Amino acid sequence: MQVDDQDPNLSTFCQVGGLSRQDQHIMAKVAVYIRPLLPLLTDRFYEVLAEEPSIRPYIEGRVEHLKKTHVVWLNSLFAGDYGPEFIQRQEKIGETHVRVRVPPLFVAASMAFLRGALPPVLAANIPNAQDAIAATASLLRLLDLCQYLIDRKYAEVLMDNLGISPALLVRLQTVGKGTTAKTL
Repeated sequence: MQVDDQDPNLSTFCQVGGLSRQDQHIMAKVAVYIRPLLPLLTDRFYEVLAEEPSIRPYIEGRVEHLKKTHVVWLNSLFAGDYGPEFIQRQEKIGETHVRVRVPPLFVAASMAFLRGALPPVLAANIPNAQDAIAATASLLRLLDLCQYLIDRKYAEVLMDNLGISPALLVRLQTVGKGTTAKTL
């Protein structure tokens, strides 16, 4: 994957997480098998969301629109292009969720659903078992990237709202009760 060198955090994330250009090729290769199934997966996803009382208010009256948006997003995962436009779309998703006050918990829970639901779909529908295994690994790395980018946007908005600098937020996130790296 081509990572913008101007974003060292994203570069570190991709390097440590193993997300690479090969993942782009793998996802594009298997798209033909998976894309037709994404509307059914989206239907199931929104059934699960509707069963959760704390999420229901965020989707009531908007489910059909949200399903369309979700299918478009899922299709983008299989496009094989995870460059600047893809990254900007994930950040826009984060901005939108913050604007409509969707708690970060719901994003994390949604990603967890997809990490559990999509691998069996890949395994059952990609004819070559090795391709299915490779696609599952690529997909999981890609979902992690999406969640990182969305979560990062939540943090940026929080910092802006509170007037906190990025350096201060990192410091606040890493301060513990008497715990230092030396004692770990």
